[in-house]
Amino acid sequence: MKGGACDGLLGMTMPDRTKWALLIVLLFLGYPAAPVLAETEATGSERHGEAETAIRITSDRLESDHKMQWVEFVGNVRATQEDVVITADRMKVFYKSGGPASTGASAIEKIVSRGNVKIVFDNKTKTAEADKAVYLADQKVVELSGEEPRVWSGKNMVRGKKITLFQAEDRTLVEGAGKDQVEATLYVKEGEGLTK
Repeated sequence: MKGGACDGLLGMTMPDRTKWALLIVLLFLGYPAAPVLAETEATGSERHGEAETAIRITSDRLESDHKMQWVEFVGNVRATQEDVVITADRMKVFYKSGGPASTGASAIEKIVSRGNVKIVFDNKTKTAEADKAVYLADQKVVELSGEEPRVWSGKNMVRGKKITLFQAEDRTLVEGAGKDQVEATLYVKEGEGLTK
């Protein structure tokens, strides 16, 4: 494949390919289950006899640019690990200097998913949908934006112009813009809530 998008990946030695595979695996540690999963990867506990979890990633195409330090999955992207499922049209991973040569979750700078982004997590009890999702690895923050990003927890739903999930703090910020106000739909048991 002359001058193709995958030249950076295909022209690598086997140890380099292994590092790229690790990078691809690590990119999914940044989504909602990251605090638990990233700890396993970063500590290397799988080498000490603890159970490993598999990540399966499928897409129509994979592009990479070693110089620009990114790898991108394009078309029908689906990533699955335990109870976390992420789907999108495109998913691009940017890594820090040292990139795939670095190991652990610290190699990831940010992950940008675009187009029909859907994240299902916490045993299918929570779902996030957006046109765009940006994961900032150092801050452990997921920013959802686009036309109407939404997050469901069971039947409860919030939506706004931008939703920020602060994973380390187990906190969510929902912002409106102009006339687009924040909306929350909350279900309460009969006899509870505003009218008792």
